[in-house]
Amino acid sequence: MRVCWEQLMHLLNDFSEMGVVLSRVNSSCRAAPREPVNTFQTVSSNSDREVNGTDSDCFSSIPVQNKVCEPEEVLLPALPETVCVERGYITPQQVYNLLNAEEDQPALYDPSYILILDCRRAERYKDSHVVTARAAVTVIHPELGCLISCIDLQKYSIILLYAEEGCSPVGSVKAKADSPDLQRCFFQLSALGMDPVILLGGFAAFYALYPFLCTARVVLLEPERHTLTIYPSEVLEGALYQGTDSQASDHHIIKNLRITHVVNATANSPDAFPNTLRYLRLPLSDDAQQDLVEALPLASRFINTALRGEPPGRVLVHCSMGKSRSSALTLAFLMAHRSWSLLHALRWLKERRACTAPNVNFLRQLMTYEQQLFGSRLTSLDDIRR
Repeated sequence: MRVCWEQLMHLLNDFSEMGVVLSRVNSSCRAAPREPVNTFQTVSSNSDREVNGTDSDCFSSIPVQNKVCEPEEVLLPALPETVCVERGYITPQQVYNLLNAEEDQPALYDPSYILILDCRRAERYKDSHVVTARAAVTVIHPELGCLISCIDLQKYSIILLYAEEGCSPVGSVKAKADSPDLQRCFFQLSALGMDPVILLGGFAAFYALYPFLCTARVVLLEPERHTLTIYPSEVLEGALYQGTDSQASDHHIIKNLRITHVVNATANSPDAFPNTLRYLRLPLSDDAQQDLVEALPLASRFINTALRGEPPGRVLVHCSMGKSRSSALTLAFLMAHRSWSLLHALRWLKERRACTAPNVNFLRQLMTYEQQLFGSRLTSLDDIRR
């Protein structure tokens, strides 16, 4: 079903099924807050192994007690920092999460999910384009108008356009000069009642960050889409990712995202690359009995240490489906090291990974962790359910 711009904004900001939000993560690290004291210990093995040119080791967790002490000082809650994006535009990072959104299955497998139109010259499209993109001339002819019926256009939830580069306001003199074909396409679609969005910075900006999501192949039909690699969600730009155990064991994904550290929150999935990556293994169960009292601060510390390393690492947090256990650990990090309340952390995560769904037991323990970090409970289950 087609959505208008206002509906799209509502869709994106309210944890849409597409997992896209029109805001960017501020990837700079804040000063590290004081860590909650925990009684998990980590032991290193194979400490001489090489990871991306630096010494690393694999970690395994050893429970000692079932108690976490209160932090010596409480954190002051902060709000997530967002970057304003010009109306009608969407950032490369948001497009990345859009392309890799998952619910019961990857959204990109659905041919009606998103229409991506490449508004560059035909030879540039043939050379390389964003995966599943179509040459705009096959949809919107610059002189004859629409070559696809309005009924067919309306079936797409989102229509995305991009030129070679550019970030000038839609309709401005500079935008018309920089990318006349895109501007023509944008206004033709708008005249037909569509509400397209434009990739900020164009293909050049997207390719610079995600070359592995660009291809010379024309991928349109559903069987072709099922051959595509679906990547973990990007929680913090170029730093923190969350996904599934199958993604964590895919060498191409690990290589393309330049992952250096992995939090494995499964009970049964082995660490896929113990000789080349640093692991924190937390054998958790996704049920009402699982105690996270030691796992939450331990995962938070591990992620923070990796991201603040020299050079900074890239962390993948995963469980089996990337929904509950991994979400709980990611949320704990955002609370402890971004000073966000559970509610704000959960909103941030759901905007980037729509399938986020920690079970009620985990949510209650996260609320307790929030109280330990901030000295009072800032989030209730009613807040989360609204």
